Amino acid sequence: MKTLLLILGKETKEFAKGRYNQGLFEIAVEILKAQYELLTTVVEEDYNIPEEIAKFKQADGVIFQYPVYWFMMPSILKRYIDDVYAYGEFFGHSDGSYGSGGLMNGKKFMLSTTWNAPADVFNNPNSFFEGRSLEEVLLPMLKSHEFCGFEELPHFACYNVIKNPQFDADRDRYISHLKMVFLDSAHDLGVEVAEPLSAQCSKAH
Repeated sequence: MKTLLLILGKETKEFAKGRYNQGLFEIAVEILKAQYELLTTVVEEDYNIPEEIAKFKQADGVIFQYPVYWFMMPSILKRYIDDVYAYGEFFGHSDGSYGSGGLMNGKKFMLSTTWNAPADVFNNPNSFFEGRSLEEVLLPMLKSHEFCGFEELPHFACYNVIKNPQFDADRDRYISHLKMVFLDSAHDLGVEVAEPLSAQCSKAH
């Protein structure tokens, strides 16, 4: 049985309780627990660095669930990565080109993110992101994992979650996405993706 590590990177604040991301995290656990050995980390509940490193080494794939704050990850998730992604464990010296010293080769990762931005501002040259895709806006997170040797799985995203939350619709989309990536065709985490895919919703979260 393959192993998945599920990481919840929500950051509870007065204006953002984190319930939406908590709900998506719980859905992933429920859908995947029958087919995978699951490891979980709720960053907000604190963590032990050696134990987290061991989880990554054990896992065949990692799912990150987090809200996007100021086009970046929450500060506690950034701190988690700074703490856990240690030299000699996640990456090392390489005699080859820059970025080729990853030590997590063969492992895959998926981002499940929630946005206040509506879906139509992505891939739209007349919008705020000037034609950039979801993956282009998420580039720092994607490149951080590529640097460590991870390979991308199709990502998932929900949009407009503050002004027009649609959790039931997002839940159904997410269940379908998880089945497509991890159950229907990828029990071995062997999904081949020529380009990262993003599941988009018109009015979600």
